[in-house]
Amino acid sequence: MLLLDSGWERQRLVVKGDLTQLMRVRLKIVLILVLFAGGARGAAAQITVSPTSLSFGSVAVNVQGFASYVTITNNYSTSVNLTSITLGSPEYGIYTGLPVQTIGAHAKVSQFAFVFRASQPGTYDSTITFNFKGLPSVVIQTSATAFTTTAAATLSTNSLNFGSVSLGASSASQTVTVTNTGGPDSIKLSAVELYYQPFIETGPLPPVTLAPGQSASYQVSFSPLTTGSTTASLTFCYNNLPCNGVDLTGTGAAPAKLALTNYPVLPYSTRGYAYQGNMTASGGKTPYIFRLHSGSMPGGLSLAQSGAITGTVSSTDKLGNYTFTVQVQDSSTPKRLTATETLTLPVDAGTGANCAILSEDVPNTTNPIVDIMDLGTGTYCPEGDPNCTQCPFGENCEGGLYPGGSNTDPDPHHSDGVAIAQAIQPINGKYVMISLGESASQQPFEQFITQGSADPELNSNLVIVDGAEGGATANTWASSTSVYWTDLIDYSLPFAGVTADQVVAAWISDVNSAKSCNPGNCFPGDAQTLQTDYEDIAQLLLQNFPNIKMMFFSSMNYSGYSTGVDTTLPEPQAYESAFGAKWAIADQINGNPNLNYNPNNGPVKAPWMGWSVYDWANGLTPRSDGITWSCQDLSPDGLHPANPWGHVKIAQYLLNWFKTADLTAPWFVKP
Repeated sequence: MLLLDSGWERQRLVVKGDLTQLMRVRLKIVLILVLFAGGARGAAAQITVSPTSLSFGSVAVNVQGFASYVTITNNYSTSVNLTSITLGSPEYGIYTGLPVQTIGAHAKVSQFAFVFRASQPGTYDSTITFNFKGLPSVVIQTSATAFTTTAAATLSTNSLNFGSVSLGASSASQTVTVTNTGGPDSIKLSAVELYYQPFIETGPLPPVTLAPGQSASYQVSFSPLTTGSTTASLTFCYNNLPCNGVDLTGTGAAPAKLALTNYPVLPYSTRGYAYQGNMTASGGKTPYIFRLHSGSMPGGLSLAQSGAITGTVSSTDKLGNYTFTVQVQDSSTPKRLTATETLTLPVDAGTGANCAILSEDVPNTTNPIVDIMDLGTGTYCPEGDPNCTQCPFGENCEGGLYPGGSNTDPDPHHSDGVAIAQAIQPINGKYVMISLGESASQQPFEQFITQGSADPELNSNLVIVDGAEGGATANTWASSTSVYWTDLIDYSLPFAGVTADQVVAAWISDVNSAKSCNPGNCFPGDAQTLQTDYEDIAQLLLQNFPNIKMMFFSSMNYSGYSTGVDTTLPEPQAYESAFGAKWAIADQINGNPNLNYNPNNGPVKAPWMGWSVYDWANGLTPRSDGITWSCQDLSPDGLHPANPWGHVKIAQYLLNWFKTADLTAPWFVKP
């Protein structure tokens, strides 16, 4: 505007012929241009990145170092647009934070984190550049050194098979020994990761330093929760070596005689809060009578003859494990049978979440919500639809992961999926599985990558990439212009050394925020919206990854402990979100052409879709397979899985499923 005014004044003065005044105006114009240019050069100070340099220190070759965080501060009184982040070296990657976003006036963004990983030893000095629309870029320096260690972590075995073990019994322990077979460098065993069900690990608590030739031994036993085969991975992680692991296998069998069938470690309780548990038995004549045989339960809890453990854990109880023995008596005549089992009930401190919400009822009823796997042909009828008439496909809001209240995928949809899985082959030497979702998916999926990469059964052609990101709700992934696609394709995949053309499978666990509706009065509209988003995402997956073949869903975990603490996704919205996935899959099964995966039926519009792991359980009320969610499994917000237990729990369920399902084993595990 100043330049325009000066131009008008110059024109007027020339007419007058006042050359002296004209020179003054020209000088004024020059000064304005200089000031404007100087302001542009000084604009960088209005956008600051702190710290101005990142040092990742010394990191072992092929090991990802710890994430380093930076904060971007916008000192302008208007918002600015971050348009991209330029990584000066492929050894650096974005761990979290969106490379394209708007930063509000006088706002700070602190979610940016970067990581370093190199495949060759050397010094890696580089830069990270933050590019802004219409403003100068801001550059920070990075430095790291990659080294090769002489240490070597060798496990005494790659697998343990515990054979058949009756419910209520525990196998004999087997030993895994980790030894530093290299030298002269030492290694530090930084973590031993195994979710506590159905395998139990005991041994030295990390960190454990192992000099050359030194060893550490860990005992593993198997206590099945259900009949049938199950697998798990015992993962060992180190300070300067990639993680490695042991494949665990066992089979649960029905007891031949009366037995208590609880897992030896009961779900965690929280000091000062209510608790509920239940004893289970098998192999005798019902009804059963339970009683405390010896030992002491946490103060405030009692065991009823029905087997229910109820009460409020005393606020003065010591934290730790309480061990006691329970006896069960059956109704056989003329002589009753008895059995005992020694159990451990851990007591931990409050987390900050609302640990009093042990389970949830169907809104405005006293009927406990039943997970959709156990619900089967039963119906979920909230107060807004008492006759269950509003759900799609004429299902009347029935349960089951698949149509007809079934947890089994019908043919030919299932058999088509198996054929697709068996046909997956490497593309330029590799194929890729990605994840989609928000932070509650991102965090446990990182753990899944850690445990999966360490599993000796993992197919060496497979690369697993975490594309989930904090805030990436389903409605954002459903947009073709979403920055989350940019983040995944342009940053996450290249850092893993792969391309979009190599992606063959996707895992998704996502939701939409419940803030747009009143909790308890959103169903089925919220689930139908999520269904639509999922179907749009399926089509976008094929558009972005032309060789993708399969898409697998998981559900949200229980979020009742977030009541009064966090409003992002309260119950029953977390529970109801699984219906969105169920109905999207049903839409494909029912032949929706927009979800067609079979070229024999017309243009392919989406990958094959199906369930992986259904995670939701009603708090401390166990599912038929024994799965529960204690307050200790979740973070202080009562929503996100806790680190490490919640992360390891979900990661282990996923790993078990991907290793054993006929839809995934052909490409997930070694041939």
